[in-house]
Amino acid sequence: MQLRNLILDLSLFSIGLTLTILGSSLYSGRWIIMLIGIIMVIIPIKRSNLGSFSKVQGINEIDIKVEIDKDSCMGVGSCVSIAPQVFKIDESSLKSSFMAYAPLKLLDEHGASNQTILEAAQSCPYKAIIVNNKDNDEKIFP
Repeated sequence: MQLRNLILDLSLFSIGLTLTILGSSLYSGRWIIMLIGIIMVIIPIKRSNLGSFSKVQGINEIDIKVEIDKDSCMGVGSCVSIAPQVFKIDESSLKSSFMAYAPLKLLDEHGASNQTILEAAQSCPYKAIIVNNKDNDEKIFP
């Protein structure tokens, strides 16, 4: 069942993307094709629940420890947009092929609620932010 849903979502996405590209020139009514394509692209994204973060029961009562895996970080910056008081990227030295790691810095481990910090960690596509329980060193994420 899960494989069938994946194939359906990928098919909808690829057909929608193709229609969006074909209808991108906005003359002779082709904008309708582009609109249908955009809708077909949005459907699998909504079905996949991208952007929905899991919640950990009682996370705000736990004393957390936040670590950054600098080798995994690619400088996407989603964590910075969610928790700018906690994370910062030095944009003057963003990761390139000559750098060993992205310059993500931990500003303040307590600069936002624990749930916000967890959501920032979950937003990282490279899973470069590690959240642990300080009391028992149990990994909360990833």
